[in-house]
Amino acid sequence: MPLIYEKLIEFDLLNRLEQGNINYFLGKFLELNDIISEINSIDKFIKETPSFPGSTDKIIRSEMNMAIGSTLAIEGIHLNTEEIEESFRKASVNETLLRKEREAQNSKNVYDFIIDTVNLHTADGKPFKFTEGLIRQIHKLFTDDLDYVGNTPGDYRGEYKATFGYPRREGICRNRAEVEQAMKLFIQWLNAPDKDSLSRKPLVKAITAHFYLAEIHPFSDGNGRTARALEALILYLNGINRYCFWSLANFWSANRDEYIARLGEIRSNCDPLDFVEWGLRGYLQEIIRIKEKVLKKLKQIMLKDYTRFLLKNKKTEDVRINQRIVDIVDLLIDIGQPVPLEKFTSSPQVQALYRKVAASTWYRDFAKMNESALIKISVDDDTKIAYIELNFSVLDLVTYNVR
Repeated sequence: MPLIYEKLIEFDLLNRLEQGNINYFLGKFLELNDIISEINSIDKFIKETPSFPGSTDKIIRSEMNMAIGSTLAIEGIHLNTEEIEESFRKASVNETLLRKEREAQNSKNVYDFIIDTVNLHTADGKPFKFTEGLIRQIHKLFTDDLDYVGNTPGDYRGEYKATFGYPRREGICRNRAEVEQAMKLFIQWLNAPDKDSLSRKPLVKAITAHFYLAEIHPFSDGNGRTARALEALILYLNGINRYCFWSLANFWSANRDEYIARLGEIRSNCDPLDFVEWGLRGYLQEIIRIKEKVLKKLKQIMLKDYTRFLLKNKKTEDVRINQRIVDIVDLLIDIGQPVPLEKFTSSPQVQALYRKVAASTWYRDFAKMNESALIKISVDDDTKIAYIELNFSVLDLVTYNVR
């Protein structure tokens, strides 16, 4: 039976499944629980890994930019990292923003609002209460100073039927009165103890809330972004993935057509479990990716420490390096990815290191780094361009004399 207004405003689709088909629900529960356990395990590792000034903040910044770009891309607004950063720069000095730059800055305002809201809650120690005002404020921040047709930032839509999704479909809430009633009951659901076993898990609650708010479609525009931001707020509130609580937007964006189609399927079968499972698997991909970023930063710090150890003990170690090599490794760490060899060696920073020495010194140093497995040089099969990058696997070869 398809989802209708009367069934939507009960906000108990998962509870109905648990009560109505226990074997199906139990099988899904076990599958989802395994995914959640894996996510929590990785999240625990990330939380217990020390943060490092100059490293952790770079990861958080890049993840924020990526999530903002993703949530906007779902709506057909495409900006790269440089454009997003330029939007922030212009906003910080009160320069006039282009429309898409305003979209990016508004998204950052929502990101900051989520952090501030949760931090304020943490400080006062009181139980967190979701309110309509909170959701309205998120929508207002997203759509402020943008002329969406018929939209008033922070206000529910008027007396017309919304159409959205792909293929296009009419909203279940047929007028403002139904939107207002649905939002009132939705807030009660957000704050009430959960009836079913799965909604007690924050990851499931977040994804389910995302679906419900998107289905209510309370605003004239910006509903998807607001729903994804609510999802992110629930995750951040529960301390999940503090590096980027909004990173599930990356998965939705990378699979945009399927994301929209799967949301539509729930209306047909009143079963959000497949969508929840798919979202959890996407979140697992995201948190694994962030774990790899954190591990890479740790390896960079370890490699810095290793090269300084070699320099300090060059008279006793088999691998003997000089200060220039230490500086080269530091430069490659700052770059953080493979770079064309010619571009790297011709950069001002590298040129400055070899300005007062013979050309043969350059060759000896790079040969020494290659022989010592500090770097890797590879040639792209298609472009035939040589690339240089750090070789972190050298850390696996380090032996320690503990006698």
